[in-house]
Amino acid sequence: MQTKTGIIKRIVDAVLTVLLLFLMAYQVTSDVLHEWLGIGMTVTLILHHILNRKWYQSVFKGKYTPYRITMTAVNMLLLAAIALTALSGMAMSGHAVPFMYGLINVMTARKLHLAMSYWSFILMGIHIGLHMKAMTAKLPDNGKIVFNAILTGLSGVGLWLFLKSGIINYITFQTHFAFLDYTTAKWLIILQNLAMLLFFVLVGYVLSEVTTKGKDKKYSLKPLICFFIAVIIGIVLNLAVKESSTENGLWNSSWQNAQSTSAQTTAKQKEPDTIAQDHTTVSTAVNDSFILIEGGSFNMGSPDSENWRIDDETLHEVTVSAFYIDPYEALQSDYEALLSSDPSTFDGEGLPVDNISWLEAVKYANARSKAAGLTPAYTIGDGEVVWDRSANGYRLPTEAEWEYACRAGTQTPFNTEHSLSADDANFYGHYPYEIEENYFDDEVLEARPGEYRQTTVEVGSFKPNAWGLYDCHGNVNEWCWDYYGEYDTSQTVDPTGAESGTRHVYRGGGWNDFAKNMRSAYRAAGQADMKSYNLGVRLVRNADNAPDPKLTAKEKVKPEKDGKVLIAYFSWSGNTRDIAHNIDSRIDADIIELTPAKPYSTDYNTVLMEAQEDQHKNARPELNEHIDNMEQYDIILLGYPNWWASIPMPIATFLESYDFSGKTIIPFCSHGGGRFGQSLTAIAKLAPDSDIGEGLSVHYSGGSTLDDDISEWIKENGIEEK
Repeated sequence: MQTKTGIIKRIVDAVLTVLLLFLMAYQVTSDVLHEWLGIGMTVTLILHHILNRKWYQSVFKGKYTPYRITMTAVNMLLLAAIALTALSGMAMSGHAVPFMYGLINVMTARKLHLAMSYWSFILMGIHIGLHMKAMTAKLPDNGKIVFNAILTGLSGVGLWLFLKSGIINYITFQTHFAFLDYTTAKWLIILQNLAMLLFFVLVGYVLSEVTTKGKDKKYSLKPLICFFIAVIIGIVLNLAVKESSTENGLWNSSWQNAQSTSAQTTAKQKEPDTIAQDHTTVSTAVNDSFILIEGGSFNMGSPDSENWRIDDETLHEVTVSAFYIDPYEALQSDYEALLSSDPSTFDGEGLPVDNISWLEAVKYANARSKAAGLTPAYTIGDGEVVWDRSANGYRLPTEAEWEYACRAGTQTPFNTEHSLSADDANFYGHYPYEIEENYFDDEVLEARPGEYRQTTVEVGSFKPNAWGLYDCHGNVNEWCWDYYGEYDTSQTVDPTGAESGTRHVYRGGGWNDFAKNMRSAYRAAGQADMKSYNLGVRLVRNADNAPDPKLTAKEKVKPEKDGKVLIAYFSWSGNTRDIAHNIDSRIDADIIELTPAKPYSTDYNTVLMEAQEDQHKNARPELNEHIDNMEQYDIILLGYPNWWASIPMPIATFLESYDFSGKTIIPFCSHGGGRFGQSLTAIAKLAPDSDIGEGLSVHYSGGSTLDDDISEWIKENGIEEK
């Protein structure tokens, strides 16, 4: 018969389990209740350990059997996991214990909280399972068989739900956010959590059986049969449901249906006859395996209805003459063979060259032309590049040629005619198309969050578009000839971009970009000497009947970096602020923090939505600060967190509030994995007459290398350190 203390212990254990089930169902509880449940869990845990103080007193006493070793290890790990969960949760609290907010860096706290909460969940299940043998000891043999069968079946379902939920990414610290389902009924979410918990109860139950000697004083491995059956059930369900989803189109969205219908209608009306032809590799006098793209007309840009479109994507009809294009992005090996160097950030056979500037892309095209015995398309002079449009050598595509080839007859946001997933392209797979406004309800998305590879991959790793071109979306961005500017819709035949400018266009998105920035219509821009770890090139060359006129791109002379320095930054979690003050301690500069008149929420989940809403509507939040004498500064060190793969909108307000002509803007950015995203493009577009210096991207708070990284960055930009 149990003592009163034993009964209280069981009640406390039951309360802990129930609290944990609801804590893991964030979409059921909301922010405030979630925090108070966390406080309740912490208090209950303290009570639990007070009641079990004798267990701690005996830890170093007596003999350790395999079962006792297992139980002790699980209990210690569970204690550590729950303690870290509580500590990290309090460090993000905006309601229950707001005075503890920021005790740990918020981004670090969030990743830690996500991982440790799921580890607590797993270890709690195993902990319960280790006691299950004792709990079921009085069951008759037939009762135990039935119990084992039910537990095994439910555990298999729980494993499937565990795999389906992507929890492995959370417990391995791969992400700082969870993709939650807000469409499922709340009671069903609790039952799903219970099923997942039961899988780990089974793990603990099996561990208790195999670490305890039976009546014959031997260890038995028979209980492992239940575990393996549950694993098989989970894996089979996982594969079966994935297959069913693919075959029946369970994830198709209204966007795809509407856009596909529109695309089919447009294609019948607008596509030239050549589009229906087979765009295979054409044998020509030049044996380079380039693909002939027949000329035709298409709608360049994006319709007003396309989600996450930008104002510079004006939809207009364009006619493009025939040209040849490389089906692949230029390779590192080809670049190095011609120019005797490989500037790429990543190294590997079959990888595209990256980290090249527009000028270097032009030089590479000329070098390849000479090697093939063709007439170079470009004459490179002092501060200018002249393009001989009649030359038969290799060159950069125009923006119109690039988009025409990328689309391959489609008018949908992506040439796949469905929303990109990480199985379709190499990009920041955690952020598929339209994740921003569906961050907490990703079940509605056509493409679910997937793998983020954090590197370039071999060219041709994914399916080509309808015309045989690989990696038009993702891997590396691709330089185009054109100056960046508003489309001249009067240029309808073989347009070549703005007549003058300070930035050149690049297209397609890279390995660290969000899907919204890989749309066929999306336009990025950078100055001619800009280099980036996600920026490469894909060459083209003329077909017959190339136009004769020559075009000149005059490159602006870079200003001297020897004037007065201003450090201007926006910070939310404190990471950027700490970096800014670290920089300030090393150089002679003025410093100012940019704060919106209407502050963003201090709650992480809320500010995520506020930030994407501001970005979606291209908002310009009013700032509290105004600099009356901006003209005295020649160098602006501009700091910000990477929000949704771009700049926070307060930075956009700052950039539009002053004239940065002739000034040098040097960005520094804190991020959670996407580095600069497309923030450099945003700055380049908003301050078109400035020079952009070499940027510094810092992962969260920077870690132990931050001081050295900052010193190297300051030196690289020609700024004198104290």
